[in-house]
Amino acid sequence: MVKYTFIFVFFLFFFVSSSYAQYTFNGRIGGYSLRELKICSQFGDDSKLIATVETDITGEFNYEFVDREKGLYRIYLDSQDYFDIIFNNENIELITKTDNLQYNMIIEESEENKQLYEYITADMGIGYKIDILKQFLDIYPEGKFYKTVENELNTEIKNKDKIINKIIKQNPGSFASRYIEFLREFPVPVKYNDAEKSVYIKENYWKYYKMNDLDLLYSNAYSNAVINYFKLLRPFNEQSYYEAVRTIMDNIFFEDPKISAFVLEYILSGFELMGFNDASSKLSYEYGNICKDNDENNNLNLRIKSNTDLAIGKKAPDILAETITGHQYTLSSMTKDYTLIIFWASWCDHCAAMLPELAKSMWYFSNVDLVAISIDTDEDELNNFIIEKKIPSDLKIICDYQGWKSEIISDYAVFATPVMYIVDKELNIVSKPYNEERLVKELNNLLQK
Repeated sequence: MVKYTFIFVFFLFFFVSSSYAQYTFNGRIGGYSLRELKICSQFGDDSKLIATVETDITGEFNYEFVDREKGLYRIYLDSQDYFDIIFNNENIELITKTDNLQYNMIIEESEENKQLYEYITADMGIGYKIDILKQFLDIYPEGKFYKTVENELNTEIKNKDKIINKIIKQNPGSFASRYIEFLREFPVPVKYNDAEKSVYIKENYWKYYKMNDLDLLYSNAYSNAVINYFKLLRPFNEQSYYEAVRTIMDNIFFEDPKISAFVLEYILSGFELMGFNDASSKLSYEYGNICKDNDENNNLNLRIKSNTDLAIGKKAPDILAETITGHQYTLSSMTKDYTLIIFWASWCDHCAAMLPELAKSMWYFSNVDLVAISIDTDEDELNNFIIEKKIPSDLKIICDYQGWKSEIISDYAVFATPVMYIVDKELNIVSKPYNEERLVKELNNLLQK
C-alpha cells in the first residue's frame, strides 16, 4: 500500500509541477546597471507590458516566464531602445550592450533565439542595401539606370532568400523559422511595367505570404505583411486604400477567423488615424459580421459598431445623465445648433493636454456646445484633475465612475480615448473628428454655418 501511495504522490507532484511550467529568461546588458527593463508581449504592433525588472550593478537581470503564450516579446530599455526575443517554452540566456543592442547580441541559451539572431545579424547588411535600392527606385524616374538598379534589387532579394533558406533548414518547424518566413522580400518580375506589376502583386502577394498560422498572431508578422502590401501597391487615396483592403480580406477570408479579425481590426485602426471614415464604414459593413469576435468587449466589435451604427449621418444615442456638479443633462434638449461630445479620462495623457485648452476656447464657437464624458472610476482623481488643470466650472462633465462598463460608453462604442462626435439638434452625427487638427477644421466649418 505504501508503494502505491508513493507512486500516486509522485505522479500528482509531476502533474502539478508540469501544469505550472516555468522558464527562465536571464541576461546581461553592458552599460545598463541598476536600471529598468520593460518586458512586453507583442500582438501585431501592440506592445503589452507584462513585467518590469531591474538590472543589478553588472547589468544582469532575470525573469521567469510562467504559463506565457509562445511568441515574440519586446524588451524596452528606459531609452526606448529595444530588442526582440522569442519565447517558446525554453530557457533564454543572452548577453548584449546598450550600444547597438541587436548587433552585439550573443544568445547563450535558446535555439529559437539563436535562429532569430542569426537572421537579424545577416540581415543588417543585406537588408540595409535592399532598403537603399528601394528608396532609389522610389525617387528615380524610369529609364536605363532604373532597370539596372531594379535588377540589382532583385539580385539582393535572391541573396536574402538564400540566407533565410539556410537558417530555416536548421529547424523548419520552430516559431523562429515560421516568423522569419514572413521577413522575406516579395519578388516582382523586372520585365513588368507599373500596371502589370500592380496586377501581379494583387494576384500573387497573398499566395506568397500564407496567413494561416495562429501562433504568428503573437508577433508582428501579419501586421508587417499588410504594411508591406500597401507599400508595394502605393494606394494614393481613400478609395484605392479601400480597394487594396478588399483584396487582402478576400484572400485571407478562408483562413482562420481569428486571423481575419486581427487583420480587419489592424486595418480599421490605421484608417481611423488617417480619417478614412467612408472606407472604414464600408469595410465594417462588408466584413464585420464575418470577423466579429465572440467577446462583446472586444475592440473589433466596438470599431464595427462605431463604423456602422454610429457612422456619420446616423442618429446618435440620446444622453440623459447627471453632471458631476449635480445638474440634469439631456443631449436632445441642446440649445445650440451643435454639440461636441468628447469621451476622455484624466489618466489619458492626450486628453490631459487636449481637454483644458478645448474647454477654454469653446467660447469662440458660439453655436457649438461641449459635453465631456469621463471614463474615470475614481472620483477624487477626477476632481483633482479638474482643479489642477483649472477646467472651467461651466464645462458640462458627466461621469458615473463605471469606467468602460458605463452605459453611455457602450452606447457610443467607445474603445479608446479621446473619441469625439459632433451631433446636430436632430441628433444626427455630422462629424467624427479623429484628431485636434480635424476638430478645429470641423468647428470652423460649423461656425461659418
